[in-house]
Amino acid sequence: MKILNYFKSQKEVGFDLNLLPDGIFVIEQDGKIADVNNRVLEMFEINRFDIIGRYFSSFVQDGLTVLNKILAENTTAVAKAMLRKEEDDNVPRMFLELSATRDKVENKVYVSARNTTNKEKQQKQINEQYDMAKKIIDGKNDFILESSGSILSSLVSIAGFSRALLDGIGGILTEKQQKYLNLINTNSNDLKYDLEKLFALFELESGRVEYKYKAFDLINLIRSIERVYQKDFQDKKIVFSLDYSNLTQRDCELDAEIVEQILRSIMDIFSRFSTFGKCSLNIGHPPVAFLKEREFDANDSLDTEKYILVEAKITDIVFNQEELDNIFNIYYKSPNKRPIGLRATFNMLKRFITDFKGDIWVYSKQSFGTMITFVLPLR
Repeated sequence: MKILNYFKSQKEVGFDLNLLPDGIFVIEQDGKIADVNNRVLEMFEINRFDIIGRYFSSFVQDGLTVLNKILAENTTAVAKAMLRKEEDDNVPRMFLELSATRDKVENKVYVSARNTTNKEKQQKQINEQYDMAKKIIDGKNDFILESSGSILSSLVSIAGFSRALLDGIGGILTEKQQKYLNLINTNSNDLKYDLEKLFALFELESGRVEYKYKAFDLINLIRSIERVYQKDFQDKKIVFSLDYSNLTQRDCELDAEIVEQILRSIMDIFSRFSTFGKCSLNIGHPPVAFLKEREFDANDSLDTEKYILVEAKITDIVFNQEELDNIFNIYYKSPNKRPIGLRATFNMLKRFITDFKGDIWVYSKQSFGTMITFVLPLR
């Protein structure tokens, strides 16, 4: 429900929030409730003095997290209301369908809330189904993650022994033996990469990843990653260029291990999926116009040195429009049969970057290649 235009003209035409059929919250930038209409008061059975000035998350479970998701993805969400009377098990919980719009002029968020609670019996069934589904999913994640070590260990052995045989440890090979061993070695390494990325994505989805924020030197991290991949690029004759000369602010206060995973994921895409093209990685600070155009809140000054802008280009991978529309959907079945590790990598990048309050875009076109662009705050 797009309601922004109503509120922008509220002062001019005297628009009354109570004319809208849904519950309306007006949320300040710090998450506090600035105003509500009578429908909200009816739904929560509360008076205006007990709700104004309190945090939205006091009335909607994980309220600010849900709002950020709605605003970032331009979607709606169903959330559980926090009701004082829920201590009584005989009273059904209330669920709200939420939509939201940000007014950047007034620095407020307008939230529309619709009561979508079913009858008590139906709701109880939904809760039971949810608990059962969550238990199955949690069990699946635990099993996969606990099994990942032994699965990857087997693949490492296959790749290692096949490489050793190719290097002549078992004697001279015939041409056919070399051909088959090369296939075994290549396929085992490819499968190992795909599974590593898939397991890492499952770990993210399971909620096991905990971020450890601390200060580190970003340029030193970039240099160490460059050294790791130099030999791969030389062996595969990949033309690679790295430019971070415009990066003037090197102090970063994010999770160093996660930032390293983000940058290494980009380098993995280059080293594994480029065969005859050129790859470039440019790291600097985004222009103010770039931040404004993409609606970064930051501070009023939009200090560009508080962000890094990463542009990663690979010329010999091209995605069609349908693939681009689903680039961050791990379950999308690509007609081009893209490696699952590549799709998992894009999903990991999206998750990590958005968790750091950044954003990522992918552009692709014939004769140009693919550009992966993302912005991260430095703290």
